[in-house]
Amino acid sequence: MLERGFNMNDKQKGGWSIIFMAATFFMMVTTKYSHALGDYVLEFIGLRSWTGDYSGTHLTVIYFGILFIISLFLVRKYAVNQLRIGRISVLLIFILLMTIFTSMTGLVARNIKSNSEGLLAIGYNTDDSNMKFQSRDNKFVEFSAEFELTNYSSEKKTFHLSIDSPYYREEGVEEIEFYTLDGKLAFFEIGGNETKLFQLDLDEYNITGGRQFQNGSGGGIIQEILLFDDKGDTIRLDVQSFQGIELNR
Repeated sequence: MLERGFNMNDKQKGGWSIIFMAATFFMMVTTKYSHALGDYVLEFIGLRSWTGDYSGTHLTVIYFGILFIISLFLVRKYAVNQLRIGRISVLLIFILLMTIFTSMTGLVARNIKSNSEGLLAIGYNTDDSNMKFQSRDNKFVEFSAEFELTNYSSEKKTFHLSIDSPYYREEGVEEIEFYTLDGKLAFFEIGGNETKLFQLDLDEYNITGGRQFQNGSGGGIIQEILLFDDKGDTIRLDVQSFQGIELNR
């Protein structure tokens, strides 16, 4: 219980110190919907958020980590020592604020998706995606890919797709493409507001491209999915960009 003698200014300092602590920590957190918000803040003011292209040392953690440490001193001074808010209570408030920030980020990201035009309305759910293959004489003899897409708009989407990765591009390896058994480019579709599991294998498709060995095998998480349609729209969905990247603009 708060002691008498504390004025509204003291209470505001205590409350804002906890909010500041949660906000600075959240700036360092990468969610399934976006890079850490601190990345965008630093890039907006002209600073680098990573030493590489979203790789290497995460500079955002350094910048906002310093602010987070400062916030801990402020919480201790204003919330714990002056307002006598227990450390457990501070932790619970912190967890609540983090939950609210995460939920708000998800709501905003999904709303942007639902109002995006064309194939940008489709999102890639990276959880549990996987691909396995085995090749012989530079040709797939076994192949299976499983991943989930969500159409956040109310309109049905029809498209072709291919599987790619930054490592393929670095090595000059062509993306994996899917054709019908009679040799035509395969079409796929997903209904409005539908989440659909795609399961692709050699029983239903002719599959070209990718890293095919004389004799070898491989697999793992699907890093990137390219979607393209007859209107000329091409987007890339990957594990780091929920909103997708337009490749034809």
